[in-house]
Amino acid sequence: MNKRKISFMYLKKMPGTDGNRYNMREVSPYGLSLVQENWVLIARCDMRQDIRHFRLSRMTELSVLEDQFLLPSGFDLNSHRPPDDRNEQILIRAKPEIADKIMEAIHFYMDAFEEQEEGVIFHFRVRYPEEILHYLLGWGGDIEVLEPESLRFRMQEVAKKHLKTLLTYTCQ
Repeated sequence: MNKRKISFMYLKKMPGTDGNRYNMREVSPYGLSLVQENWVLIARCDMRQDIRHFRLSRMTELSVLEDQFLLPSGFDLNSHRPPDDRNEQILIRAKPEIADKIMEAIHFYMDAFEEQEEGVIFHFRVRYPEEILHYLLGWGGDIEVLEPESLRFRMQEVAKKHLKTLLTYTCQ
């Protein structure tokens, strides 16, 4: 059965090299799936020439196009799993009293955890460290980034910037 392509403006999670987070996509929609409490469109993207996942909450300006497509024979939405491209390793130490919050908030990224005398060590895998930066910053002094060093420095930069902003507003 022939199906019709759609187009939409998509808000990417991270900005591109030009700083822009928006781009127009034309896709062949294969189906919808509920992933981690978010509705996701699974579709073949014309731009990327591959199957991609798009969160519906990041889509605007949706249009149904005249272009048609055929669903690939053998494609099964129920058994489709995207390739795991989370190759960056993150290692943090957390105070035991917030370990359950960490497990609940970012379990998708977690590979393992181990309870030690000095705290709970969490092993995460991400596509890029910025993906979990806001979670880590939210736990403040209750966590310590052990690896990679670049993420530890990035957290320090953001914390200094927040402190400077706070002091600026406090002193006015």
